Parts: sequence; C-alpha cells; structure tokens
Amino acid sequence: MSTTAATRDQLWTSSDGLELYARVHDAAGAGAPAVLCLPGLTRNSRDYEDLAAHLAGRYRVVCPDLRGRGRSARDPAWQNYQPATYVADLMALLQVLRLPRVAIVGTSLAACWR
Repeated sequence: MSTTAATRDQLWTSSDGLELYARVHDAAGAGAPAVLCLPGLTRNSRDYEDLAAHLAGRYRVVCPDLRGRGRSARDPAWQNYQPATYVADLMALLQVLRLPRVAIVGTSLAACWR
C-alpha cells in the first residue's frame, strides 16, 4: 500500500498499549468534514478503498483496522474483542486526528456507535 500526500498511513496507540492502524485520505484538507468507515467484524480498512477514492475530494476519509485485524496489532486478551473496546480505540483515533465530529459508514460493527 503506497502513501501519497493525500493518503497516508496513521498509527495510534490504544489505551492498553496496542499499536493500531488506519488509512487516512486527506485530499479534501484538514478543515473538511470527516467520514469514519467502520469495517465489519472480520473485515479491514481495505474494504473501503473504492468508497474512499470516491469521497476523498470532499471529505477526510478515515478507514481503521480494528484491533486484531489488518495492520493493527493482535490483542492477546480475547476479552478485549468487544464493542466497548472498539469504541475506546476509535475515540482515541479521533482524538489523534483532531476530529470532534464524523459521519459514520459501516457494516456490522457500525451499530456500536448508536
């Protein structure tokens, strides 16, 4: 996966020390509205490459790999693979990216944010 000025790899650390990964499409600029693309339970950030390419001219598009998936670290504690932990991880990502508000696109795990 290549990184351009408009698309970059973002690493962040969870509250319990895991290194997590997201693909950030920044072509629209830092002040643009943001879209957070949440993959399904066994999926990863690559699921949203086509959508991100379509939206990136108008929105900042953030496509994370949840813990244990894609390029994010695996958690040795199986108990942490649950919605509350995913939400905490994603809130940390939004803080790193300074995104106080996002629109969410997702599949099975998007319901965690209701």
